[in-house]
Amino acid sequence: MREALLLLMIIASGFVASGLIASLYRLMTGKQEYALQPTTEAGRLAAVGLTIFTGPAVLTLNALKANQDDQPRAYLMAVLAVSTLWSYVLGLLVVWVAIKLPSPF
Repeated sequence: MREALLLLMIIASGFVASGLIASLYRLMTGKQEYALQPTTEAGRLAAVGLTIFTGPAVLTLNALKANQDDQPRAYLMAVLAVSTLWSYVLGLLVVWVAIKLPSPF
């Protein structure tokens, strides 16, 4: 039971971090959609890095929007499974960074 709760917390922390970064990007650029259009090599590299961290939130949001257009249920389940695994990996990174930071207490 304890391990299952830890797993859910790691997945949630990864998904929350992804959503925060995606929301900050949309807030800073003023765009409603997540559409990166880099023109330089540095911009392409930054776009890949941003996509790595915003992927779960953007993927889930797009899948939920597409589900309203009569997509098969299996499509939504597959996207949510990939998003969950991606959030788990991102959550591991978030937890690792949180553990490595010095505590102010």
